Amino acid sequence: MTKSSLLLKISKKVKISGISSDSRLVKKGDVFFAIDGYLKDGSKYIDDAIKRKASAIVTSNKKIKKKKILVFHVNDVREALSYAAYDFYSSKINNLIAVTGTNGKTSVSYLIYHILKKLNKKVGIIGTIGNSIDVKVKSTLTTPDPISIAKTLKKMKEKKIKYVVMEASSHGLEQKRLCGLNFDLAIMTNISHDHLDFHKNFQNYLNSKMRLFKRHLKTSGTAIINENTNQIKKIKKILKNSKNVHYFNSEKSNFNILKIKRLTKTHIIVLLEYLNKEYSFSFKNTPLFQIENLLLAYYSLVKYGFSFKKISKAITRVPQIPGRMQFVGHKKTNNAKVFVDFAHTPDALEKVLIEARKMTSGNLHVLFGCGGNRDRLKRKKMGAISVRYADSVIVTDDNPRFEDAKKIRQEIIGRANSIINISNRKNAIKRSIKKLKHSDLLVIAGKGHEKYQIINDVYHKFDDVKIAKEICAQS
Repeated sequence: MTKSSLLLKISKKVKISGISSDSRLVKKGDVFFAIDGYLKDGSKYIDDAIKRKASAIVTSNKKIKKKKILVFHVNDVREALSYAAYDFYSSKINNLIAVTGTNGKTSVSYLIYHILKKLNKKVGIIGTIGNSIDVKVKSTLTTPDPISIAKTLKKMKEKKIKYVVMEASSHGLEQKRLCGLNFDLAIMTNISHDHLDFHKNFQNYLNSKMRLFKRHLKTSGTAIINENTNQIKKIKKILKNSKNVHYFNSEKSNFNILKIKRLTKTHIIVLLEYLNKEYSFSFKNTPLFQIENLLLAYYSLVKYGFSFKKISKAITRVPQIPGRMQFVGHKKTNNAKVFVDFAHTPDALEKVLIEARKMTSGNLHVLFGCGGNRDRLKRKKMGAISVRYADSVIVTDDNPRFEDAKKIRQEIIGRANSIINISNRKNAIKRSIKKLKHSDLLVIAGKGHEKYQIINDVYHKFDDVKIAKEICAQS
């Protein structure tokens, strides 16, 4: 069944007023897609959808036969839902840009979005920090469900948005939330250990990322891969027959980073070579890895066809990225610095701490936790990394969800006796800031831009940035 034939087949028999995969949200005339969930089977909610006057049911459960309304069987209901949503909501945008990777995809997406805005382009963004058209829309998923994406794209189209930047998570790609979307520009920042609770092994994780380039990139589309990433040989092998693939930080490029020099703890100079000409850029209070993300965004847009010189006027004026090594402020009494970062993987935490060490002449402090019902293997690794790079470590609760928060903390700590264990995150932040001395630096890691803490399935208001600012002002 082709991507549009399902809706066409249904529309010949019933009137379609909408698409839904949540029986609680079904309205009269909606087609209900009974998703085969990882925790719940959507087939169990078919009768509820019928009571709410759905016009038809789409399922991959062959046991579902006759019902009071039409039932359509498909091999892959997730894929069918995505194609149907993008078709029904007519969500085609001329310039679609996707960014994937373990770390940095939010930053690169955000930076591309703001560079395009500086170039006076009408641009929207969909991702972790939120969806933006002209207003902010709350989002808790890196890659939302296809119906939400389709509706957002439709609104963007109505507002004459010409460019959309979107984060493509491994979950979203594996669950086929992007089927029906074809991207003009696809970027990979890096790949390292993450989400193995879902993907089971690293190869599956890598394969899910590569779906973006193998299945969702237009024939005429441009692919950008960061050469300095793990598994680059495997990635090149997978993409060996793909056209228009460019490797950032490759010696063969006409866009070369000649030098990144730290003049002071807060001042960095970048020298670039483009078409045999040298260019210099100056950055203050910007961590090195964020500069690298900015250069990747720059390179990607140049390869996509934008003017190197026009972008050069914009890159030192992009705003601070929420929750990405975000400078919160100084401690009132002694000028110690406090940053908040989203680092929640071993690789991200290591990079943040290495960079933070370069930004301080005092002691380096870190506070973090790990989410519950998520990859347990990374907890011990992150505990070891924190002790290796920081002078002082406090482990606290992140989003424990349905797990025992005490056990999560203990798994992180392991045998590291030097780690301080404080369950209450606000108290932990207060303790961390109060112990800072002159020239010290604190990184509050793990939650970044999030403004909530998930305990069981309840979202409690909690904002690392807001709390840290208040405590800095009082300390």
